Amino acid sequence: MHLAQRAYVILVLTAVLAVAGIWSSEPGLSDLWRIPASLLLIGLAYEGLLIRRASVTADVETAPRAFLGREQTAAFAFYNESSRAVSMEYAPVTPVGVEPIGVTTRKLITPACGANRDPFTLLATRLGPQTWPVVPARLLGRLGLAWWSRDLHPKVRIAVAPDTFRTDRTRPRGNPAGTRPRRVIGAGSELHQLRGYVQGDPPARIDWKATARAHQLVTREFSEDQHLDVLVAIDAGRFSRVRAGRLDRFGLYANVAARFAEIVIPNDDRIGMLVFADRPVAVCAPDRGLPAVMRIRRNLEQLSVQAAESDPLVAAIRIRGMLKHRSLIVLLTDIDDASVADQLVRAVRLLAPPHLVVVAGIHSPEISELARSEARDWKDPWISLAAQEHEDRAESQRALLRRLGAPVIAASEETLEKRVLAQYESLRRSRRV
Repeated sequence: MHLAQRAYVILVLTAVLAVAGIWSSEPGLSDLWRIPASLLLIGLAYEGLLIRRASVTADVETAPRAFLGREQTAAFAFYNESSRAVSMEYAPVTPVGVEPIGVTTRKLITPACGANRDPFTLLATRLGPQTWPVVPARLLGRLGLAWWSRDLHPKVRIAVAPDTFRTDRTRPRGNPAGTRPRRVIGAGSELHQLRGYVQGDPPARIDWKATARAHQLVTREFSEDQHLDVLVAIDAGRFSRVRAGRLDRFGLYANVAARFAEIVIPNDDRIGMLVFADRPVAVCAPDRGLPAVMRIRRNLEQLSVQAAESDPLVAAIRIRGMLKHRSLIVLLTDIDDASVADQLVRAVRLLAPPHLVVVAGIHSPEISELARSEARDWKDPWISLAAQEHEDRAESQRALLRRLGAPVIAASEETLEKRVLAQYESLRRSRRV
């Protein structure tokens, strides 16, 4: 219970009357302070009795599924079953994996035998099921003398899933079996089309019958027969809890993996996933079609950052046992962490060859800014030197990985996904896998 402004006014009046009674020689004034004090106590007792009978419940109205890193509309709904309107204040708390955007303590009035809704925007920042916690609130008594505490229990549970592409052009396509006919120009054995001769076309591809009919050189083009196995390895060690924009690094990696799977399956490539920390946490063998995408998404929904240190070498050993022929491996991890640099290099050496490994991670622009920032305090040169040493060590690590034949992507959280997808398309066009 917390006294309201009206109760403080009565308390001040009581104190004034008590002081006046002490200083006054009139016998009738000495006990006059008891009247407002008694009224205040009786009023508080009356309010407490009514508040116990007040039936106020809370709920959260939002979609049962939220997407990681995507804003979503929601509303706190309060239901009042009593015969009078209730003024209330509440703290809009959210689950650990959900953050409200621009929300502070709110005040509203719920009508008698009615409901009131307070809209807000939430942002899902962690994967998995999220149960709404107790919402602390307080109700204003009928006489306006005090605020009475009340815990409201919304029975809401939402599932946070990896985000998806939001345009029709990049949504998963194809039938559930995973097969999808496609025509990509290449050097396969199935005829794709006939076209006019272009300087540089091999003579063996000239269709002489079509040339005789058209009275000009005609070249045959064949469909490309290239089906890749792609495996995304995600670092879920404790350092993946580091914030990267709105999400932590593990959340960012999960979104990249889920969207990457949507890009891969229209090409009839097989996609798999391995999540690791000090040991493999989740494994999805490479598969084709929408079932492969859904299997990856379901596994990601149940995962979280582990408290253990990352060990890419353990993941590499498991990957060697999974993949039987040359595949593309996309390793999403912290490429600047000196504590795992040796294991990361050994993991790449174990996998390549026979596989092609792409190592991708977050490059923090804040460290680069610290290395180049102007000194304004006696500590700033030392901070700049430490940041510069970190940058040099990270660049040496990336250069070593490139010498081992592994393409390295060090990008900000806004561009990491785009660069990973561009690297996949480039490798596929150049047929390096």
